[in-house]
Amino acid sequence: AGDAGHQVAPAGSSMVVLTRLKRLVRPIMRMTAESCSAPKWPTIQARLEAVSGEEREHLLGRLGDSAVLRAWLPGVVTDDTAPSVALLLSAACHIRSAQHPGGAWCATCAPSPEQRPDPEALAVAERRLRVVAERGPDWVEPWSGLFVAATALGTGPRSARELFDEVVRRVPGHVGVHRRYLQQAGARHGGSDEAMHTFAYRAMTHAPGGTPLGGLVAQAHLESLATAGPRAGGHLRDPLVTRQLHDAADRSVRHPDYRRGPYWVWEHDVFAMMFYLTGERAAARDMFRTLGGRVPERPAGPGGDNWLRAHRRSRHHSGVWC
Repeated sequence: AGDAGHQVAPAGSSMVVLTRLKRLVRPIMRMTAESCSAPKWPTIQARLEAVSGEEREHLLGRLGDSAVLRAWLPGVVTDDTAPSVALLLSAACHIRSAQHPGGAWCATCAPSPEQRPDPEALAVAERRLRVVAERGPDWVEPWSGLFVAATALGTGPRSARELFDEVVRRVPGHVGVHRRYLQQAGARHGGSDEAMHTFAYRAMTHAPGGTPLGGLVAQAHLESLATAGPRAGGHLRDPLVTRQLHDAADRSVRHPDYRRGPYWVWEHDVFAMMFYLTGERAAARDMFRTLGGRVPERPAGPGGDNWLRAHRRSRHHSGVWC
């Protein structure tokens, strides 16, 4: 038993998962920010091998953001015979460095037509991910990376679906690829609102209660707003939209079986913004309070280049000032 006043989290709970992620990420990020060099690689390799699945993907993404690490990693990964986690990290770095110069492209966001990631960098990433996929057929990380690289290059719907299916066959509730596939299904990328909303609803209802995939329903409505133009106001005032949002929240972040994972900030943020935009201020306030001032890599909702300011204003108007 723990000390009085402290609750001991069961193994495998969301608290344990998030604490482990923080313990893994923080020392490595300090290492890369201060004096990261090739001799430090054994420490990083050991930490990458200590986790798997979406936890490792989260860590790879954070490491891939480090320009310092990207500069010295080629000295560690000289060819495709490197250890699998080294190839995964190299692929993550190539995917990150291939992003649009404006920085708007991200691993869970489908690029807009005017964004053209570097095809050569993505080709290197794809080659190394295929090597890892052959070595470890059950690993999800290479397949989710291949999905990101392929959709960044504008692959067709059939190829995107095949890669998506490879990911969810290994991790049915994979949040990152569901988010990106939903955007691919939308009107901004050649799909339709109907297909996008159908995908979001089916993903949520085919998952068990407490699934983080409920956030897809809120994301789909945000995507619809982006293409609605003058019809955006009518969409926000539609009672059906409000009912769908509450139903999705009840099935996911407000469900008693919900557990926080690597994407928990996004999961609450997307509901917070949609509840705010539809005038459901009490529900938005609950979500913003849960976030405690945290924002995802790119907060949900409108705002353009001033998205952080717009996000802060939405939080304040909902009565949350943290």
